[in-house]
Parts: sequence; C-alpha cells; structure tokens
Amino acid sequence: MQQGLAAYRETGAKLTGPYFLTLLAEAYGKVGQVEEGLSVVAEALAAVDKAGERLWEAELYRLKGELSLRSRQVKAGPKSPAPNTQPLAPKRRRKLKRVF
Repeated sequence: MQQGLAAYRETGAKLTGPYFLTLLAEAYGKVGQVEEGLSVVAEALAAVDKAGERLWEAELYRLKGELSLRSRQVKAGPKSPAPNTQPLAPKRRRKLKRVF
C-alpha cells in the first residue's frame, strides 16, 4: 500500500489523497501498528485541511477514535473484570420485576 501511495503522490495528484491515507491507516490498525495508523490519520487530516476535501473527514475522525482507543488498551494491558458486576445483575432483575 505504501508503494502505491508513493507512486500516486509522484503523479502530483491531490484529489482523493485523504481516501488512500484512510485506507493505509486502517490497514495499520488491523495489523496492530496503532501508532503508525494514528500518524497516517494525522497526515490525512492535515491534507483535508489543506485541500478542503472534506469527503473523508468524518471517517478519519472515526478511525482516529478507534485507533486511539486501541492505543490506550495496548498501553494499559489486559483488563481485569470490573468489580461488583456480578452482584448488580440480580438487583437489576428484581427491580425490573417490580416495575413490570
């Protein structure tokens, strides 16, 4: 993908550049290279601002959020179950029975 994007840039074309960067960032995310994906998203958002091509802007922000979330999960490590999750379930069922 990087070679194709480099070849595309050599042509001097600017239109749909953010689209290709979005694809590259998503691919980085899928293979676990989250920081590289975030870097590409930042580059794509800068291209959106510069060119005014806003078609892929929403997708870029969605992808930025998804990658940021993954980045925090990777840094935090595996999560332990939240405390008090089991005791809440029976309480909620009783409450629901009273409502209905």
